[in-house]
Amino acid sequence: MRHRDDYTHNPGYNDYSVSTGGGDITGGAIAPGGTANYNAAPVSPDTLELHQRLDELRRLLARYSAALPNSDQLLDDTDQLDAQLQRERPNRTVVQGLLDSLTAGAGGVSAITSAVSAVVQLVSRFLP
Repeated sequence: MRHRDDYTHNPGYNDYSVSTGGGDITGGAIAPGGTANYNAAPVSPDTLELHQRLDELRRLLARYSAALPNSDQLLDDTDQLDAQLQRERPNRTVVQGLLDSLTAGAGGVSAITSAVSAVVQLVSRFLP
């Protein structure tokens, strides 16, 4: 549920607006009896797959944390990579450093090594 400060109301008009990270919801439908419109920014299949792979990597890092001496650092690297790739112009040097760190840190856990490899392949599509 959104906090009260997450929407705006123009006094004198029955017009509420809510902004979200994926799009906008506008209209009088915030109140009963109105209409609502939701406009989401389109997401490419590669972007969607990358987010799914990063989420899977996070789950695997949590699952195998006992087998990895630096699992917290790898989770941080995964979060930083995700944030960097969401930027309009990701820093290639930073992205490559994070990918190198994840690859080196995967250790002998084959599930994590495979997950990191899949992320590396997808990122190469974004940053050829």
